[in-house]
Amino acid sequence: MSRRMKLMIAAGLAVSALAGGTAYAYVMQDAAAQLRAGGLVGEQADGYMGLVGSASADVRAQMDSVNIQRRAAYTQLASQRGATIEEVAAATACQIFRQRVGAGQYYRLTDGVWRRRNGSEPVPLPSHCG
Repeated sequence: MSRRMKLMIAAGLAVSALAGGTAYAYVMQDAAAQLRAGGLVGEQADGYMGLVGSASADVRAQMDSVNIQRRAAYTQLASQRGATIEEVAAATACQIFRQRVGAGQYYRLTDGVWRRRNGSEPVPLPSHCG
């Protein structure tokens, strides 16, 4: 199976796991959405959230909690599908960039530069998204 196909499969599975029907998944989504909306945390091309600037210990702890939960989901999916955790995380980042980064929210591509989504313009996708 090609790397691209693995990424596509992993993305679909990761999105369904992260957006699944469990209350736990909804709480995790809600926490990530609140962090993005606050403007102190943004989405990264590696599938995890990052601090845009400086933030309080509380914001950092919330972001760390979301990232720990994501890592657990990525780990489970990677073991189920014979992919690496990094492949699953990167594939999920593609979906998050497409569907979850709202106007005025921050994202970071592989070049390490934070950008703010401008209105309804689509978020540029990392090169691995294809």
